[in-house]
Amino acid sequence: MYKSILLAGLISAMFSFSSCKQDKPAEAADTEVALAPGMIRLNLLSYGIPATIDIPDTSERPHIIESLPSGDLHIQVQKWFNITVNVSGMDMDRKKKDIAGNDVDKFQSWVAQDSVSILYKTQMVNEEYHFYAIIKRDGKTFYAEDHYQSTDGTVTNFSEPQVQSMLNAAKTLTPAKPAPAAPAAKS
Repeated sequence: MYKSILLAGLISAMFSFSSCKQDKPAEAADTEVALAPGMIRLNLLSYGIPATIDIPDTSERPHIIESLPSGDLHIQVQKWFNITVNVSGMDMDRKKKDIAGNDVDKFQSWVAQDSVSILYKTQMVNEEYHFYAIIKRDGKTFYAEDHYQSTDGTVTNFSEPQVQSMLNAAKTLTPAKPAPAAPAAKS
């Protein structure tokens, strides 16, 4: 009898200690994800996109951030990081059909796919890599893809690692938190 009570007490204690543990999900809504080395967090609100994105540090690199007539926000850092972001775009099935049906920039293969993005290879003259991503967070949806033409008209053929870097940045798109309201003046 004594052993049964002792065993029941030990089991109760184990459940008590394990239930006190407060695990939080890796990306809780109130937790900001740490920046990767060499990146900065850019708030896109002033450009009309209610989001933040992590991009390569622009402090000592030539960069361009501009709104395009299409409604896309174009972000370029040097020549190797060149993406567009928007709050509207094609669904993934339609985008895949569009890619596969391109008679000029001929589709070669899907390099990587997950639930929110595709990385694919095409060939016009040279082998090229591209990405498309649909990022959904906190009830907001953002669309991002590589932008192979610079503002000066130069076309860049990105390597797979360059496109992977842009895709990784696109996956950091997060709804921007509204600025806190100013306290009401007391009369």
